[in-house]
Amino acid sequence: MKRIIILIAFLCAGMLFTRQIMAAEIPVAYSIEEIEKFDSYITINQDTSLSIIENIDYFTPIDKHGIYRYIPEKYKKNGIIESKKVSDISVKNDKGETIPFQTSRGDGNVTIKIGDPDTTFTGLRAYTISYRISKAISRQKEFDELYWDITGEGWQFPISKARVFITSPFATTIESKCFTGPVGGEASDCVFGVGGAVTAFTTSPTNNGENFTVAVKLDKNNSLVFPTTSERISSFIYNNYPFALLFLPGLGMFFFWYKKGRDFRFDSPNVFNMDPDQLQRMRPVFEPINIPMVYEPFKNLTPGEAGALLDEKVDNQDVVSEIIDLARRKYLKIEKVEAKGFLKFGSDYLFSKLKEPSNIPNTQTYLMEKIFETGDTVKLSNLKGNFYSHMTKVKAMINEGLRDKKLYTGNPNNVRGYWFVGTILVCCLIFATTVSTIGFLGEAWPVILFVISYVSSVIFAWNMPQKTAVGTNLSLQAKGLRDTIRLGKWREEIKEKHLFIEEVLPFAISLGVIDKLAKDMAILNLEPPKYMAVGLGTNMNDWSRSMSDFSTSAASGLSYNSSSSSMGGSGFSGGSSGGGGGGGGGGSW
Repeated sequence: MKRIIILIAFLCAGMLFTRQIMAAEIPVAYSIEEIEKFDSYITINQDTSLSIIENIDYFTPIDKHGIYRYIPEKYKKNGIIESKKVSDISVKNDKGETIPFQTSRGDGNVTIKIGDPDTTFTGLRAYTISYRISKAISRQKEFDELYWDITGEGWQFPISKARVFITSPFATTIESKCFTGPVGGEASDCVFGVGGAVTAFTTSPTNNGENFTVAVKLDKNNSLVFPTTSERISSFIYNNYPFALLFLPGLGMFFFWYKKGRDFRFDSPNVFNMDPDQLQRMRPVFEPINIPMVYEPFKNLTPGEAGALLDEKVDNQDVVSEIIDLARRKYLKIEKVEAKGFLKFGSDYLFSKLKEPSNIPNTQTYLMEKIFETGDTVKLSNLKGNFYSHMTKVKAMINEGLRDKKLYTGNPNNVRGYWFVGTILVCCLIFATTVSTIGFLGEAWPVILFVISYVSSVIFAWNMPQKTAVGTNLSLQAKGLRDTIRLGKWREEIKEKHLFIEEVLPFAISLGVIDKLAKDMAILNLEPPKYMAVGLGTNMNDWSRSMSDFSTSAASGLSYNSSSSSMGGSGFSGGSSGGGGGGGGGGSW
């Protein structure tokens, strides 16, 4: 019995000892997916390309088809894009036999997918990946340089050990550096070997997000043949041509504006000479503009047309000025009425028809018909929400009037609309074409350039309506009348001030200087025009406030639409891990 117990104890001890031996012999790494060894052999060719052979020992504890390796072909450097084409790709096993692989390109990388989709394996596999990469050597001021990421930071699993061997019969090495760790870090957990070639080894595993990078300084006195100037220019254009498209909206619209949008003008400097048969030409781009003082309202322009000609658009105030002009012509009367009733505050305005329209512009005839469509008296509040469609029609009629009088070469509203639509479509197309390149570069300057180009194109599109020479002179006269009122020049220059005010008031509204006119009238102690005094008071301060209130209320009330209101550098100057060419990463599948 004693012998049996001793035998059992001896066997147990032996089994325990054997288990400890086996545990010591099986590497811990064999329990995880990893690259045991990553050896890179780099030859610098005379044309500055690299011939690279990568020996990768890959281990997987679970079923896999193989690995994939992606290598960058496009790089961001000094705010632009450079390319280094990958070619001559081949993949073999440790016996030198070709094994199946597929290549694809996208996002600036070439991806090599190695393995058979119908076969899986576990354990250790050895791959030899060979490829050639162009234009890998950069020129610095005092030396040439290979600055290269050996492993790349994009591997899904750790690389236990990495080595690189660099040789070239065409250039002599002066100095070498290596970097490891997270991208951007300056750690050097690597050593250089001895011998004729540059040899470097990592001393710790390389994990996801970390890189192994070398910088090799080459003697300037070498036999390397670098790309010619024309080749570099061609390469720059090929890699960065999408950015040139960003200039297109602004430059394109400037071209069209220069050819078709510049206003015509008479050769005569006299802006009051309206003879259409005199010599004329397009206005030079940087020609100074002389604005005259104008001391009388227009006889051949309605107030709304004058306002539209001034700022090249028809707004609500231009329509209001036409209504005021109808009051001046004694076709209607405007009275201010106070709101009555519980919880009713503020003022309203009553329009009363005085006579039927006769021998007045079509725009004003249309206004008379639509304002008094339901009767000879109507309140502004009753027109609110119902008149907006007529406002649109009146604005279109003012634009048509400018064209019919041959002040523009086309309908300003239509011309501007066409060019706006075209500009937006072109900008959208260019953005769609360049967005991937802009995203790859990751710099702010292309976005800023696109915004500047877009804004410029919109400005030129806005200015595409082209005035005739007569239109240009009348536009200058409109500016002159506005400045005369704004500067108060009329107070001393015009003796018949009451007559001037009677006629100029509607123009002051469309030209945006009614407040200044009212203040100057108060200074001169002038009474308001009779056609606007009824119901608005004779005190100039009250009248000024009432005019401002009426102008604002009419502009907003008549246009109110109820339906719409419900809705890289050098490794020897600030070098770091992950700062060079090459690199990339990979994974398994």
